[in-house]
Amino acid sequence: MMKKNSSFIVAMIPAGIALNWVANSIVEMLKLPLFLNNIGTVLNAIVLGPLWGAATALMTNVILALIVRWTYLPFALVGIFVAFLAYFFYKKGWFKKAWKVMTAGAVTGILASAVATVISVYAFGGFSGHTVDVLTAGLIASGQEIFNAAFVANIPGTVADKLLTFYIVWMILKIFPVRFLPNAKDIREKIGIAPKNSVGKKKTA
Repeated sequence: MMKKNSSFIVAMIPAGIALNWVANSIVEMLKLPLFLNNIGTVLNAIVLGPLWGAATALMTNVILALIVRWTYLPFALVGIFVAFLAYFFYKKGWFKKAWKVMTAGAVTGILASAVATVISVYAFGGFSGHTVDVLTAGLIASGQEIFNAAFVANIPGTVADKLLTFYIVWMILKIFPVRFLPNAKDIREKIGIAPKNSVGKKKTA
């Protein structure tokens, strides 16, 4: 069992990083005010545990920093934070209903915005090279202080990003044959999927 789980982890970490990379590349290419570089992070946090989700976030941002922009590196802290929040909401049963998933995503987005704002302001003066910098500059020009401007500019995109991220992961878990996962029983319970055999028993009862 240990060997099987180790092999599964070795397979899931690169898969999570690749998922983050592909989604982020689409965002970068289209210049969208989103990020979408935490889909694999949230998925691995749920399937493997928060530490592995955090590891996925860290490695993703290191790769993005080396290939896309070095400013991605400090924001690994945001991804790590999101991994632990996603696992918290998952364990509390907030992945059973669509409205709960969306609520969890929105709360995560607001909290992640606060963390991202602190990093953006203190590490880059409020401008990290993302599309959101345009809105930040506009708010500063209108008289807002840099921290307030960066926070307000980050909220819409980050909340929308985490809403979409959580929903995509929820749909992946509902569509994917979770019986192949090491923690299949827990995932079925937490996302509200009844085992097929139990459904059959209810019908014949």
